[in-house]
Amino acid sequence: MGKRSAEKSVPISSQQKRAKRFQQVRERFKNPQKSFDISPGMKGFFVSCTRGREQKSASETIDLLEQYATQLYPGIEEDIENENEGEPGTEPAPTGGDIEDEIAREIANMKSTSRPKLFRYYFTTIECVVFIKCHRKIDPEKLAHYIFEDLAKTKQRKTRYTCRLIPAKVTTASKIDAIVKGATEVAHELLADDAEPTTFAVAINTRYCDDIKRDDVIPAVAAPLDAKHKVDLKNAKHTLVIEVFKSICTIGLVENYNSLKRYNLMTLFDEPEVKASKPTPALKAEDSSDDAQADGETA
Repeated sequence: MGKRSAEKSVPISSQQKRAKRFQQVRERFKNPQKSFDISPGMKGFFVSCTRGREQKSASETIDLLEQYATQLYPGIEEDIENENEGEPGTEPAPTGGDIEDEIAREIANMKSTSRPKLFRYYFTTIECVVFIKCHRKIDPEKLAHYIFEDLAKTKQRKTRYTCRLIPAKVTTASKIDAIVKGATEVAHELLADDAEPTTFAVAINTRYCDDIKRDDVIPAVAAPLDAKHKVDLKNAKHTLVIEVFKSICTIGLVENYNSLKRYNLMTLFDEPEVKASKPTPALKAEDSSDDAQADGETA
């Protein structure tokens, strides 16, 4: 038997197997761009951020969301814990003395002491784009509006890398029929028979999806709303924000979109630009630019 055959016949120890498995898991998290786990039906937040700071943006955004979620939904963590206690497999572990019972007790103790996760970060494989899934008890539209209204009043910057924070009330496939259906679901209150007339607008952004065209989506989505409400592109009370990236589309209905700086956490704190008064003929005026200020988004 040759040397190579002898080497192949040596069995791999359990310790080597564990080391190999650990390395595989480590590599998977080291290179998150290999996975795209977002699917239709998820609810949460579409986030744009500074290039190369996706994970840091996700971390600080989840901290922000958790802070305001506990204010908007007092006792939500306790409610979720109580629900989990009633689920199968969550009963207290036995108090026996064998090794299996000991492991079960340790797992039960870890579950009882750990906080329930209200938000979870999902990879998008796209630079400057993050998706954060929220618990089903949380309304992303209500939470996002609550956050921006408070930040606009307090003027306290709480994030560094995050740009736009857009609620994803509905997540669909990036197909025109699915988008129109999802938009109708999101705007169901505005489409109700007793809905008061108001103003609306539709904003759409696409990334890595050539099949969806703005000129096709906007008329199809706006048609049902146009029958009841008035379009206002500058100062709409309600704005349907549609974010298309790869095979996924997120849809959310937000209030005061433009006045709250397009739900951008970076430009929200910028001072309003003061327009220079028209110079008198006796004074020599310098050249000025009327270009609109960028919203700071790098995506």
